[in-house]
Amino acid sequence: MNESSDREALATGVVGAILGGLTGSVWGSPRLGALAGGVHGWLAGRRRIYDWRRRLGVVAFLLDHTWALPSTMAAATSMMFSNARSRISGHDAGFDESLSARRNRFVFRRGFVLRRGFALTVGSVVTGAADDRGEITERRRRLVDRHENVHVWQSRVLGPLYPLLYGSWFAVGAVVAAARHLLRRPSGSLIADVDSLAYYRNPFEWHAYTCDDNWPPAGVDPGSVWKHRFPMSDRMRDAVRGFAGNPTTPR
Repeated sequence: MNESSDREALATGVVGAILGGLTGSVWGSPRLGALAGGVHGWLAGRRRIYDWRRRLGVVAFLLDHTWALPSTMAAATSMMFSNARSRISGHDAGFDESLSARRNRFVFRRGFVLRRGFALTVGSVVTGAADDRGEITERRRRLVDRHENVHVWQSRVLGPLYPLLYGSWFAVGAVVAAARHLLRRPSGSLIADVDSLAYYRNPFEWHAYTCDDNWPPAGVDPGSVWKHRFPMSDRMRDAVRGFAGNPTTPR
């Protein structure tokens, strides 16, 4: 870490702690908020993830350490968990600077995922970005930029509502899928039914897959998911994609 990164880490850590503490005081936990904001801010500065030359980067930093602080806490925890898991297993999570520096997000090639081959986004952190061979192909880069980055911004814009809404849809969808499977006893598997109702029909996933020009998702029965793409204009879709951006400062 060079001197410039040292200064940035110190500055973003201090400001992140202040913003997190003020936000946490509103929710009754200023110390926890300050700790989460400080840790995340320091890591962000050390990795140089925020694009300070663009308004979008400043907005991302402010949202991450205020309105979206619960997701930021989860993101910081996710990074610590991945680092601990890497030390135990001996396999580094593989921070990818080319997809992270000045992109307003942390991207790891490996790390904790819920399903093999699927990347996972928690707040500002994307894990499992590489393919099954551990490579970042052009398709995986596009997945991060056009799908996972949408989840990053969904989390920022909706703040504490995002995990509640996403989790509620998934939970209700899973229960409905299980009930329907037991009552109708279809020939398909329960996992496929849960995937269809709880995951692929989840509005947040529907939105992200549409932004990735991957609706209906590859390998998924079109009859089991929403018939049409997420309702948004091409202009709006391009604007959302623009949130991935290109770094304006040297890496």
